[in-house]
Amino acid sequence: MLLNNLYTLSSVELSEAMDRISAQVVLNAEHPLFSGHFPGNPILPGVCTVQIIREILENATGKEFMLTRADSIKYQGFISPVTTPEIHFDLAIKHIESTKTSCSATVSAAGNKLCSFRGEYVVM
Repeated sequence: MLLNNLYTLSSVELSEAMDRISAQVVLNAEHPLFSGHFPGNPILPGVCTVQIIREILENATGKEFMLTRADSIKYQGFISPVTTPEIHFDLAIKHIESTKTSCSATVSAAGNKLCSFRGEYVVM
């Protein structure tokens, strides 16, 4: 995990067809990142959300990936370690080539969609 104790991956499930990943993440509200982003009102930076998506993809597949293209990243709400510490990630993956994978992700908490993402990765 590159984000150094920012979160705990409490569950990861890869579908039998290996085309969907469901994961539950619990944020560490005591992580130093939150003291600066933003003091008194901690919010998970968008770039960290994108990194968590990559780490979930790597954990579920056992491969190391590099993001090569982000077609769409939309934030519909804030991810707070205080009010929404448990986050659900739902990834749809498609293997384009043996070394290239596309991924669409939805990030939600307490039934509310907070982020949607679509991008491509190459296997390292």
